[in-house]
Amino acid sequence: MLTFYPRFIRTFDDLPSHVSLLIHSWNGCNLRCLGCHNYDELIAKKPDNYLNAEQVISRLDGCAEIFDAVIFSGGEFLINELSEIEHFLKQVRRVFNGKTIIFTNGTFPCKMQSLMNNQLVDGFHIDMKLPFHGLNPKDDREVFQAILGLVPSVSTCQDILESVELVIRHNSSLSQVRTVKYPLLSDEYFEQIREYVIGLIEKYDSAVPYFLNPYHPPLILQNDV
Repeated sequence: MLTFYPRFIRTFDDLPSHVSLLIHSWNGCNLRCLGCHNYDELIAKKPDNYLNAEQVISRLDGCAEIFDAVIFSGGEFLINELSEIEHFLKQVRRVFNGKTIIFTNGTFPCKMQSLMNNQLVDGFHIDMKLPFHGLNPKDDREVFQAILGLVPSVSTCQDILESVELVIRHNSSLSQVRTVKYPLLSDEYFEQIREYVIGLIEKYDSAVPYFLNPYHPPLILQNDV
């Protein structure tokens, strides 16, 4: 069942030129990334005062004129069942005329493709945390463990690469590919990621931007709505 954190966040930064409402799902995450800002409140525990999908739709309907975009994050929003996600996003479309964006770690490319096909999302912000094309879970266990908090399967690495390509090929002006500049990694890792992403952007003549973002320690959620 879809559940959500009860505090919504007004943000001007996550989607440039838009006043966005950031809503966190509360269904966990399949990664345990270094410095995760949401782990304590959104992944490690689930208090009783969460919101269900109907409550989120009702609240969104009540403030639809204030914001021109809504962003769904996590945890990992796409960890939920696809049928539930699609039903929910159809209801979002019904009550909200602005743009719908999903933040994702890229481990669910089939779900992303379905949402694109059904025009239920306007853009994805996807994290490419490591040069998955150049690493092997068997040989690079320590790197994966340090950054992702676990050692993924080869198929998971392939899923993330497929998702990055999907986003770039989809070519939405509202999408982003981004990397956190983790202090544990050398510049070589970030250069490998940049070259891979820029290569896909050139391949598809895409306008999706790539950002290398600074690493920040976890912060407390603020700007509640």
